[in-house]
This record gives sequence, C-alpha cells and structure tokens, in this order.
Amino acid sequence: MINFKCDECSKPIQVSKEMAGKQGKCPHCASPLIVPAPMVFDIDETDAPEGKPISWVEGPVKVDAPAQPAGPKPMPLADKAKSFIGTLLYWVFGLTLALWTLTVIFQAPVAAIPLLIATVLLLPPLCNMLMVKFQFDLQPSFRVIGAVVLGVAGMLLFSNHVRNEITAESKAAESVAAQKKIEQKKADTDYLVANKPAITTQFQQLLDAKKIVEARNLLQKYKGLGDTDVDAMFAKVDAKVKEITRDEQTASLKAKLAQLGKDDYASQETIFKALLALYPGNKEYTDKLAAASHEIKKASEFQQRRLAGEAWDYETTQDSMSQKPVTTAFIKSTNRLSFDFPYGGAQQAMLQLRKHPRWGQDVILQIQKGQFICNSYNGCSVSVRFGNGKPKRFSAGEPSDNNSTYIFIKGYNSFVSELRKVDKIYIEAQFYQEGNRTMEFAVDGLEWK
Repeated sequence: MINFKCDECSKPIQVSKEMAGKQGKCPHCASPLIVPAPMVFDIDETDAPEGKPISWVEGPVKVDAPAQPAGPKPMPLADKAKSFIGTLLYWVFGLTLALWTLTVIFQAPVAAIPLLIATVLLLPPLCNMLMVKFQFDLQPSFRVIGAVVLGVAGMLLFSNHVRNEITAESKAAESVAAQKKIEQKKADTDYLVANKPAITTQFQQLLDAKKIVEARNLLQKYKGLGDTDVDAMFAKVDAKVKEITRDEQTASLKAKLAQLGKDDYASQETIFKALLALYPGNKEYTDKLAAASHEIKKASEFQQRRLAGEAWDYETTQDSMSQKPVTTAFIKSTNRLSFDFPYGGAQQAMLQLRKHPRWGQDVILQIQKGQFICNSYNGCSVSVRFGNGKPKRFSAGEPSDNNSTYIFIKGYNSFVSELRKVDKIYIEAQFYQEGNRTMEFAVDGLEWK
C-alpha cells in the first residue's frame, strides 16, 4: 500500500501500489492530486490496518466523486518510522551521488551518465516525477539495486578515466624529457666541437694536479658524442677513478678486519664477501671466506650438539676426604647403542676425563645399561681411532665396585694428547652377548688443562 497525505486537507490517504502516478481526487476534501511513488518502507497491502480502507476516486480531475465520510485508521508508529528512515536514506545517498556527479561531470562526462541516472533513482521528487510522466511504477528494491549497479559502473568509468589521464601525462613527460635530452646532447656536441682544445687543456691540468675525479667529471658530459679522442680519455680516467675507489674500499675493509676478534667468524665472512666482490676470483679471499664459513658451520653444529649433550660439559665437585676439588669433563656419543633384552632401547655412551685429588687422572667410558666384558683378573682392552688415523689399542680395567656399566681406559696422557689433535674419536669395546660395538664422540672444543 501507498500511504501519503493530501496537500490541501493534510488528511492521510492509503491506496494500492498500482495507483502510483495516477490522477484523482482526495476522498476527504475532493481536491485534485496525483498519487506519489511508493517509498522503500511503505507497507504492503497485507500490512494495511484492519477495517474499511479509504476509498479512492480515480479519473480526471473534473470527475465528481463523493468523499468517503469515514477516515482511515492511524498508521502504526513503527510503520511511520520505517517510512521516514527509508525516505531519509534515499535523500542522503541521492544527494551524495548528486554531489559526486557534479564533481565528475566536468572531468569525465561519460562516467557521469550512470551516476546521474543513479541520482534520479534515489532522490524521491525526481523519481516520482519520472514515474508520473511516463506512467510506470518502479519498485523500491529495483531502485536501490539499479542505483548501486549504476554507481559502481560510474566509479569504474571514472577510475579508468583517471588512469588514462595519468598514463597520458606520464608519456607526455617522458616525451618532453627525451626531447630535452636530445637538445642538450646537440648543445654539448656543438660546444665540444667549438671548445675541444680548451676542454682538453683543462682536463690535462686536472690530471697534473692529481684531481682524478674532477677530471673524470669534466669529460663525463662529453662522452658518447662521437669524438673518439674524448671517449678514449674518459675511459682511461674512469678506469683510474674506479681503481682508486676500489683501493679505498679495500683499505677500509682490511682496517675493519684487523679490528675483529679472532673468533668473530660472521663478521669475517661478511668482509671477505665484500672483498671478493671487489676482486672476483681472488684465491686468498676465496680461501679465507671458505674458512670463515666453515667455522660458522662448525659453531652452529657445536651448539646443536651442546643442546643434545654431545659436546663437552664440565663439572667440579669436592672430595669429601681430602676436601679438594674433583674436576670432570664429559661428553655423550653422537651415535646410539641398541642391545637385546634385558638391555633393550637406544642409549648413548659417555666419555669422561677426571682429575681426582686422591686417585689421579682417569679416562672413563660408561654406558647406561648393558655389560662391558672386562674382569679384574685379565682386564680388557679397547681400540681407539683418533680422527682419520689408524686404530690404537688401549688397556682398560673394571672399577673397584665391579660395576659392569663402565671401564677405566689406561694411558691418560697419551689418550688426551691424541684427543686434542682431532675433532672425532671412535672407541670399540666388547659387550656381553653383543660383541664389539663402536661409539663415536665429537671431541672438538675441549677446554681442559
């Protein structure tokens, strides 16, 4: 239904949406009027108040029809609020589009066309006038959807217009710059032809004064203008400037290198990379870069091994009898041992270096579970390979408590001396019902006196 008021008597009138745009008379005061277009939130016929609807006199203005004495029921407040909000939104968005259309129309007339149509669809007076003039009814949903589609189309057209303008301006600027470059090149060429002796003399004076950079800058604007003499002089002085610059950079990098700590391999790597960029293929810098990178990799691996317990760790305790310190360095194997029942499960062996105030210096090899074959009568031996050397045999003995999970390797001084020279050692020992097994230890980084 369409709800509106008579302009003469201000009484409410309610008619069906099919009457939009038609002429008739007010049922209350018989004044001629035209039914307006429906608003977004005009209630449907199913929402009409109960009771007798207001009669409507349709036809030309001159037709005489009696007014209905009975007035309509008042419109619910909620419906009035909906109708007001809908009309307000029409006005707000319609005026916004109208302002934007005025802005766009002078820059991109084509983009303004869909925006103008969207404005007409949203502004109530314009839309109502259009529907009355052409005798058609446009549903609110169609008005909103049409306005949105046309608004988006207008935005896209305007955006494309702006992009084309920017592209055109950029091309125009490039064309102007290219033309100026051509004109400048011609002016430089003419000047060089007319003043070549003076330019050459000035260039030589700068060279004699050891102002190499200034001499290069003097000829830079004249290179490539077709004068082979000037091009040759520029190439020579330019190479000299690059050589001087490289020497200065080299001196600066070497000065920084001299200030670095011995173990600052990360900074050394950075500097040697910079030196190789200045001297590609230089063997000295290549070798030193490789050495620094190797040390960085070793440090990273060492840190990972330390977290896993596979790097040297240290402990100091006190001997309860002598009240003197007992120092120990210990490390876990990098490989795992797996025995059969009842010692099943992966385990790591441990190598210990110990200095005891009463028992002296010892090398101890220990496992978590299992049995070394080494008795107190005959003892035993282990085979040790230091790095890539040949295996060496070391005597060993069991502890005084007959614990079969560790043994003492004899020859402490020889063992530690060989250990300090390498990064890895391999120890082979015999185990009960398991035969010979090899344990690997990464022994680099030992700090032991």
